[in-house]
Amino acid sequence: MKKRKTALWIVLAVLALALVVAILFFKRYYDYRYVLDDYYYTVVPLDYNITPYRDTQGDRVTDYTLECYNADGETRELDFSVLIDAHNSDLYPPGTFLKVSVSKQMVIGRRALDETSVPEKALEMIRINYTPTAASSLAQYADGRTRQLAAQETASLKISCIADGATLSYTYVYNSYAKELAEAAAQLLDPVYSVQFRTDKQAFSELTAIFLEIKLSDGTAVFSQKYDTRVTFDYENE
Repeated sequence: MKKRKTALWIVLAVLALALVVAILFFKRYYDYRYVLDDYYYTVVPLDYNITPYRDTQGDRVTDYTLECYNADGETRELDFSVLIDAHNSDLYPPGTFLKVSVSKQMVIGRRALDETSVPEKALEMIRINYTPTAASSLAQYADGRTRQLAAQETASLKISCIADGATLSYTYVYNSYAKELAEAAAQLLDPVYSVQFRTDKQAFSELTAIFLEIKLSDGTAVFSQKYDTRVTFDYENE
């Protein structure tokens, strides 16, 4: 009887130890994946392609892979995806500053924020690595932007950026039969250029406005918008 009790206690002890180990393992796994470790900051590059694609489930998705910096200026490449559905249709357009919450392993949250809310060292690293261009003038910058945009995959026939005085004028031309594509492009590009004006203004203080025009090859104007100091920004969306 005594041996049986001893054996029983040994079995219970082993089970208890196994349970403790399992709990500790699960907690470590959970903490590693889901518990906040740090905040990182970045900006979506001006040439970043945010056009959604269809994943294997048929959902419309945009992937982001960005170099980010914490409050100490330390760098970490982070990636996340934005699902475009009836409940979430807000992409982060080029020029948007982001605050990214991360665990030891992955991104667990992100939100857009104003540049003034980015910690000093992180902002310094962002400015070093995400300046719009090394161009010394608006004309040189406009030429670089034209070549940069033309290299991207797009349904438009032609893309140009011209420095007209202190204004950058962007023009997208679509085939005359592609009016629906041009209208869809307008919805995508409108928030992009409203943010880009502020970003470009930091590099070129003489810049007073960005003018965006989307038209058809027959000359029909589909969309035109001027972005200047009166443009307002909303960074409160999670």
